[in-house]
Amino acid sequence: MRYTSVLTLNNQLNQKRIYTLIQKYRDNTASETEKEELLKWYRQKAYQDAEFPESEEAVGDFMLSRLNREIKPPSGRILHIKWLAAAAVLLIVGGSWLFISKFSGRANKTNNALVQKNDIPPGRNQAILTLANGSKIALTDTGKGEIASQNGIQITKSTKGQLIYTIKSSGDPNTASGITQPLAFNTIETPKGGQFQVILPDGSKVWLNAFSSLKFPVNFNSAKERRVELKGEAYFEVVHNAALPFRVITNKQVIEDLGTRFNVNAYDDEASSKTSLLQGKVRIIAGGKTTLLIPGQQAAVANGIKVSEINTEEVIAWKNGYFNFDDEKLENIMKSVARWYNVAVVFEDESLKNETFGAITTRFSNISTLLKIMEQTGDARFSIEGSTIKIRKKNQSP
Repeated sequence: MRYTSVLTLNNQLNQKRIYTLIQKYRDNTASETEKEELLKWYRQKAYQDAEFPESEEAVGDFMLSRLNREIKPPSGRILHIKWLAAAAVLLIVGGSWLFISKFSGRANKTNNALVQKNDIPPGRNQAILTLANGSKIALTDTGKGEIASQNGIQITKSTKGQLIYTIKSSGDPNTASGITQPLAFNTIETPKGGQFQVILPDGSKVWLNAFSSLKFPVNFNSAKERRVELKGEAYFEVVHNAALPFRVITNKQVIEDLGTRFNVNAYDDEASSKTSLLQGKVRIIAGGKTTLLIPGQQAAVANGIKVSEINTEEVIAWKNGYFNFDDEKLENIMKSVARWYNVAVVFEDESLKNETFGAITTRFSNISTLLKIMEQTGDARFSIEGSTIKIRKKNQSP
């Protein structure tokens, strides 16, 4: 009983502390240390374990529900946190914080100022599924329900927009889960400005980022391993099966699951292919070398395998509906922006590629919102010309 009471007291103190920090932030009296403490809490509680959102409204609703669950104001006081509302846009640039939210009247004034004549909307859930027979299905336009049936597998699209592969009922001897089917492959591809989620026949879940593709067997019972091929970026939640190893093949490495949640970034235009582990273990095989990762580590494969400690929240922010850049070069930031908004990027001053920014922001606002705030906090000036983003120094004439 005493142990429980201590835990309860500690929890109450923590809640009071967060309440105090939020109040001080709203009153503009929070120190830099207190801001960092609030940000740490926000990262831990506000958007972890989010499902694949489809819009800014979805991000906002999710964030608000999480914050309401996580913090309870002291007795007799009502905490109005819609201004934090899930921070539809939360940016931290250096020591300067800026919250912008569709759910906040104060923030809407800022949003109005950010609107540009030429603007570009964010990406959305869209992909093309190529079946083993070569036929293509545009998943964006396909309604919910069964899409196709092949090799003992039923392919459906859920109400949430997921692509689900399900082994057919064993009541049909021709499609029973125990019957070995001919090996066949499907490929799902997201364009620039697209994302999609797939649930594979073994129950493993895959979130595909923009401009990515995943090739996978229609029925894992037909193979000696669960082997998938990835181009681009994906987040995996793998159902472990020691008798049927799960392997991800990219252009530079093989990732073998050992009961895991992990993210793989293998875009061709990136300097290295990166695997980041959130849970379990993975084995990285590249260039004749093998490395085991533990949670919180990332393996970067270029000339060899380099392992480092990373912020996993930053790595999977895209899957949770966010950009999360921490002291990142502008060149790398704009690669992610270009894929998600389906734009071209032109640096009119090459030196700006190395300028660094830190930001956490929703991926579901128009591109002008992100660019305008970055412009206010650095030396770069952005202009939108059709589907091209041009970047120059502020003191440089157009």
